[in-house]
Amino acid sequence: MRGTFASIVVLSTASVALGALIPYSQLKARSYRHARSGLLDCLDSAGFDPVVEGDSAYATDASPFNLRFNWKPAALVYPQDSAGVAAAIKCGADNGVKVNARSGGHSYAAFALGGEDGHLTVSLDNLRHLSLDGTAATFGAGNHLGDVALYLWENGGRALAHGTCPYVGVGGHTGQGGFGLPSRAWGLLADQITSLEIVTADGSILTASKTENADLFWAATGAGASFGIITSFTAETHAALDSIAFAYTFADYGAAEASAGLQAWQAFANDPVNKLDTAVGLQIHVNPGLSPSGVVFSVSGVYYDVDEATVNSTFAPLLAQLGTPSDIFLEEQDWITSVLYLAGVDSVLQLNTTLAPDTHDTFFATSTFVPEAAPMTQAASDALFAYFYGPGASSAVEWFAIFDLYGGGDSVIALADKDTNAFDARDSLYSIQYYGTIPASVSDADGIAFVQGMKSAVEINQAKTQFKGYVNYIDSTYTADEAHTRYYPTHTERLTALKDQYDPNRVINFPQDF
Repeated sequence: MRGTFASIVVLSTASVALGALIPYSQLKARSYRHARSGLLDCLDSAGFDPVVEGDSAYATDASPFNLRFNWKPAALVYPQDSAGVAAAIKCGADNGVKVNARSGGHSYAAFALGGEDGHLTVSLDNLRHLSLDGTAATFGAGNHLGDVALYLWENGGRALAHGTCPYVGVGGHTGQGGFGLPSRAWGLLADQITSLEIVTADGSILTASKTENADLFWAATGAGASFGIITSFTAETHAALDSIAFAYTFADYGAAEASAGLQAWQAFANDPVNKLDTAVGLQIHVNPGLSPSGVVFSVSGVYYDVDEATVNSTFAPLLAQLGTPSDIFLEEQDWITSVLYLAGVDSVLQLNTTLAPDTHDTFFATSTFVPEAAPMTQAASDALFAYFYGPGASSAVEWFAIFDLYGGGDSVIALADKDTNAFDARDSLYSIQYYGTIPASVSDADGIAFVQGMKSAVEINQAKTQFKGYVNYIDSTYTADEAHTRYYPTHTERLTALKDQYDPNRVINFPQDF
């Protein structure tokens, strides 16, 4: 026993000496190399051909949608099925390497690549199955929104409410909410999900629904990126509807007129007596443009399953307050034409994301949810539009702001129980996405500060309101605590407890995780 103890003392002393001689950064690097070596051996044994730094494909495969980031994953793998996803997660867990899923890769903070160096990215590109059984659609989490929309249209004229960008992956979009223009009538994409398959941190392949693993289902439909890797969804679809697309443009507005326009828009949308039809998807767009002020304000959207006369009569009261538009656009559209119109593309081939690679951008974005109980005050909207029409008119940052109506009338988003799923903003009247492409002539810090100035203009001037944010417009500058306060203010405690249950070692992890 003495000999054993002495050996331990000698080894311990040597370790201390070694630690004193070798800088911590080098020890950490050695630990990382060891973990990476074990990870790669495990992935090889599991039948993967991992893409690692130094491979010819690495730069392309590890390229984020948002080029502000340059995270370096330890490896990227492309499983063929859920069993492969489970094997990849186990390799990460067994070697102390954090794991993240990549569906479309559109995380504004590049969290699919880890949000920091050294993670294992499990790319779901090969999980692109699509099927329709009656009105229930099942789709692999490697699909993008364009693929799902096109498949449903071509196989029975079915549809779902979801976002407009064809290349956004269904995994992150659905797993964290998923707003679309029909959402006031049909709910968020997460609300339309009836079950999902998810691989948890211990490698278990589980089915989750309201009746099976219900707590996991609750968490994964709103905070899905934290609770495993979702491999497929089943959703209840809707009959694809014809619609009227509309846009009322006010290129001659100044800041004061635009602020008054927002005040009129939110009062119109939230009128408790003359309730706005849930078949209306309604937006405001503000962006630089050809106008005397250099900024263009427009009210636009889609009205489903009505004729043009109904559109005109519905919006007459609002237009009476907004004044005469500089341009009016009204167009009858079938469902797929509406999908193309909202996506800004002109061919159904452009919805098939397997035919062409995705684009990239260098940008910063953030968001504000404006509560139904506390609409934007006059002071806040005056400050916001003074910013748009002041610094915004001359900024080199290529920015836009989109106001998306969530509530108002009998919106099913707002009427659903606030604990329907982990999505935590059902009390919101509308969201504002602030987005700015940062050119090479503008520093990263200055570009971020410019976009943050938009949000600050609202929130500083309405300081008593506790504003939330939309996690799918994730703000890369938030700490974990800030993110939880913004995205999950009433659900953080429950989500953290479930994270402790399903992933105590934080195998599935990113910087804003629980």
